[in-house]
Amino acid sequence: MPCIEETDQLAQLIGQKHEVLTQLLTLSQYQLRLAGHDDHIDDLMRVLVAKQTLIERLTQIDRTIDPFRHQNPDARVWRSASERTQCSQKAKHCEVLLTELKQLEQKSTDLVSTHRDEISKMLQETHTAADSASAYNNTNLPASRGFDLTAE
Repeated sequence: MPCIEETDQLAQLIGQKHEVLTQLLTLSQYQLRLAGHDDHIDDLMRVLVAKQTLIERLTQIDRTIDPFRHQNPDARVWRSASERTQCSQKAKHCEVLLTELKQLEQKSTDLVSTHRDEISKMLQETHTAADSASAYNNTNLPASRGFDLTAE
């Protein structure tokens, strides 16, 4: 049977998870605003680095929570019914935040992919135009670029 200290630890971990997910959501919203804008690449990279740090922290928290997942929730000893309710609500809100994060990540990925495809198309058009200009310039050149020094 879990003791009150273990339950306190679980509540603290769920609180930490909630905090990290909230920070990730804020960064993901900012990332979405930056995605697809060439002039904000440095800012986007900083956001991605910050997100990676938070994701690593979230992974660490989840590993620490793992042993609690095998416990019977009804067997946990809580300091109060309200603390149990708060923890339960926070855990449910974590799931909501995760769903929102997944949606934002998908939107951001779609936006970046669309932007990448547009740039690729523009580069292809530029390359084709350059090839055409080069081919045109080559057809206007004389057949020989040197002097004919042979005697007749």
